[in-house]
Amino acid sequence: MSRSLIDGDVYDSFRAAGEIARKVRSEVVYRVREGASALEIATWVEERIRELGGGVAFPCNVGVDAVAAHSTPYPDSDYALRRGSLVKVDLGVEIDGLVADTAVTVALPGADEAMVLAAERALEEALRAIRAGVRVSAVGEVISRAVTSYGYRPIANLSGHQIERYNLHAGLSIPNVPAGEGRLEAGKVYAVEPFLTTRRGAGQVKHIDRVEIFRVSEDSLVRSRRLGPQHEAVVRRLLESTRGLPYALRWFPDVDREIHAVLYRRGIVKGYPVLVEASGEPVAQAEHTVVVWEDGCETLT
Repeated sequence: MSRSLIDGDVYDSFRAAGEIARKVRSEVVYRVREGASALEIATWVEERIRELGGGVAFPCNVGVDAVAAHSTPYPDSDYALRRGSLVKVDLGVEIDGLVADTAVTVALPGADEAMVLAAERALEEALRAIRAGVRVSAVGEVISRAVTSYGYRPIANLSGHQIERYNLHAGLSIPNVPAGEGRLEAGKVYAVEPFLTTRRGAGQVKHIDRVEIFRVSEDSLVRSRRLGPQHEAVVRRLLESTRGLPYALRWFPDVDREIHAVLYRRGIVKGYPVLVEASGEPVAQAEHTVVVWEDGCETLT
């Protein structure tokens, strides 16, 4: 390994974010239990990240059963976890705009615990295969082979991703099936996240008509000016707080919901629709963020 492949301050920030993410992930599993509120879990995760000195890189995702990604509770949510559920908690920690992204699945009593094991084993095998120069399709092949060996089906249209400063999905994607172009580069940081479902499942996710996570950019600010000072002020408020990272409206009780809705309808605010398994089957996920070296990878989370 050669730390010279990545700027020292960048490396230190990624590692610090990873340490916080790892600690919060290990603690939150004890809060995922029957009867617990999804809102309480997400809020606890975000508050714990801040308490440990990190920034919240994106709203804590709490995905239950067929819900695979992009689901975070609304402030008035009263949803309580039920027996037999597979619960995915996906969280991100930001330090100086550099993000550590990690996820864990908890099988509540009555759920298929083997799905959780399969996701974790697929992630372990993928990490063993990662080093500079490896094709992303080869990583996807390792994940797919591991998942199917346990009797499950990988989710083909969800993937891991390269991470750069204030950019969660930069450059290469890391597939869960043997697909994709490009090779992993030394000194680059990637989130690797196997998603899987049952053999009965479609092995695909689809979006539903529900958006709970949003993002604004510098372009959003420019475009909002055409709608007037109130709309521009909302975008500026969001951009100054998030620096372009994803957010949930529950973080901003002072933001006018009608103005935000207009910005979203106009495409000025980007939304991430909730993703669910296309046939309604449960989904499990495991995720780590790694930095790639010439001879392997270092798990940051």
